[in-house]
Amino acid sequence: MDFLIIGNGMFGAATARYLAPYATVTVVGREARADGSGEYGAHHDEGRIIGDLSRDIVWSELNRQARDGMTELDPALITPCGALTVTTHDGPGYPGYLGVAAQLRQHGGTDNRTLTPDAARVGFPMTRFGPDETILHQPTAGHFSPRRYVSLATQSALANGATIIAGTVRALRTSTTGVEAELDDGRRLRAEAAIVASGAFAAGSHLLPVPVALRAKSEVYAMAELDDQQAAELSAMPCITRTISHPRLADLYVLPPIRYPGGHTYLKFGANTMTDRWLPDPAAVRAWYDHGGDDGSLAALREVLADLLPEVRVRSWHTRRCADAYTAHGRPYIDVPEPGRLIVALGGNGRGAQAADAVGQLTSRLALTGRWQSSLPHDAFRPVPAGGPWNGMTLLRDQAR
Repeated sequence: MDFLIIGNGMFGAATARYLAPYATVTVVGREARADGSGEYGAHHDEGRIIGDLSRDIVWSELNRQARDGMTELDPALITPCGALTVTTHDGPGYPGYLGVAAQLRQHGGTDNRTLTPDAARVGFPMTRFGPDETILHQPTAGHFSPRRYVSLATQSALANGATIIAGTVRALRTSTTGVEAELDDGRRLRAEAAIVASGAFAAGSHLLPVPVALRAKSEVYAMAELDDQQAAELSAMPCITRTISHPRLADLYVLPPIRYPGGHTYLKFGANTMTDRWLPDPAAVRAWYDHGGDDGSLAALREVLADLLPEVRVRSWHTRRCADAYTAHGRPYIDVPEPGRLIVALGGNGRGAQAADAVGQLTSRLALTGRWQSSLPHDAFRPVPAGGPWNGMTLLRDQAR
């Protein structure tokens, strides 16, 4: 059977990796420019956290499976540095994190332990935490380059006969004989079945015959440039996810120093912000990438970074934009809404990069067999129809109302 995969980002590349050895695969997606400009996709970056712990046991299992798959792809892909998950008793993630951590310890799925603020300061002297914070430590967690993952997964697919086509799919039509994709430049691609894995660009698009509850959200993150001496002083720093109480921010994440192409070293960090907004359609997503306002939260981000790493010295500050797709239940949509012709793999929900390899495995198995082949319940991944109940992400600005 031949498949057309729409989207060449994390989910699309992962699906192509696992599908290409067993089927004829064509992947279509926007080609990144050599100078790095005009990049529409969250994977054009060098730093993502990967660890088993999550607020949701389903995500934790996806993360564990993805880590194993990434290690198989390239043992050096993940940089081990450990990770701290920090929350408070009244924090929104407290019950979830502690409950999942207990389940993981009980079943031997991961090494995670609870640290006191004093113990965290001894182990990680660059950090400062409050006495009311609960700190969960995953020694085996780390970070990886999503750009490199997509490159490696794509190379694997190519080695197994896949074809990569540069372009943007404008519309997708299904029939009893197969699918036809219409590209922005007028080209038409045909296949027996299609897999829609185009992330934020699927929201409000004409790619699904039956619309699903999917929202694209603007994302901003900050890059704190470090000199070589400061980077060396922070070389033992872990990845950090922290529930914070701040009038303009929530859910802080920080990665340790990473050297980017061009030789600069950055601390990458971000949060949900009061300036985040929903992007209603692919045109709005492209407009956000091209000229969205991304500096409005920098002062607040600098403030919370200084609270966490009070002695850090920053050479320069930058912000960058990306976008992600959110689902109505907070987990990826992986399903066959039109049996035999269309499969969806959508919805990173702000955490999809670290689980992408597992999403690709699940999607490829479903595409090849038409059956759900996982110990995880399929109902956890079924799409919610457009207009259905929304229990997913709520914008911070809406929470404040």
